[in-house]
Amino acid sequence: SASSASTMMRRRAASAARAMCVGIEHASAARAAHAGRATNANATAVMMMIRGYAKPSLRGITPPAQHSSGARSGMRIASQSPNVIAEPYAGPSPRPSALECVTSLKGLRFAYDAALSRVKDTYALSKCTRDVRGFTLEGFKSEATQLYRMINSGAANGGSGKTLGHEVRHATTDATQSDLKRERKARELGGWVKIDWSLERVDEVQVVRGRLMMMNANDSNGPGFVQLTTRFRSAQRFAAYDASGRLVAGDPNELIDVEDFWVFEHGLKIPNSRWRLAGRLHMPARATLALRDAAAK
Repeated sequence: SASSASTMMRRRAASAARAMCVGIEHASAARAAHAGRATNANATAVMMMIRGYAKPSLRGITPPAQHSSGARSGMRIASQSPNVIAEPYAGPSPRPSALECVTSLKGLRFAYDAALSRVKDTYALSKCTRDVRGFTLEGFKSEATQLYRMINSGAANGGSGKTLGHEVRHATTDATQSDLKRERKARELGGWVKIDWSLERVDEVQVVRGRLMMMNANDSNGPGFVQLTTRFRSAQRFAAYDASGRLVAGDPNELIDVEDFWVFEHGLKIPNSRWRLAGRLHMPARATLALRDAAAK
């Protein structure tokens, strides 16, 4: 009948519509999945770009670029400095009498501080031996003497105003460079146009203190810095001249006995580390006399 035929046609149309909807849903799901895979692929590519130091290769994973090579794709960690001196050396403390050492609080405190300081010195040197390649105490003294000569000469004769020579910048921390520039500027403002300086001889090089500064105080095996305070006794010549060539300070014919205390610093487990001057200490006359008396004994 006509009604039955009409009902049949409506059912077939509904079935076709449902099939079309299902097809559309499947197509949409397929496009979404493809888009998801593309998005994931893009995200992966971005991450691999960020992690360029460890990108896939035919042989597996490329290791991080070596810091010493300075490769463009690698991460380079510069050797920095804390720019502070750990427990600045002020010379030996006045030694109490033998009786005070065993009967007074002052004597017991002196004995405790002296023993603790020796332990810190020994530990700092042991860290140098373990973590500074090729370190020996005599080798360090030799290198420190070379730096002492070069930095003094460069600071006196090289550059002008705010400029320091490359060798001096390479061998000093940022804080020390600022001090050297400030001193040079003061000399120029005082009319010192030319300085003649020479190191005639070095009589004694002595490491008087060793201290550590770790980045994590709770991790003694992690990265950090070692500072060795070094005493130099030397003979030098010094003369300063103004723009007219007149002598305004010093005497080129006089040999001067000089005693300096310099703090050299080296990074521990930090790439591209080297010995650098971290500070120059002003030592009271009392301390230098006490050191000389101790050396004479």
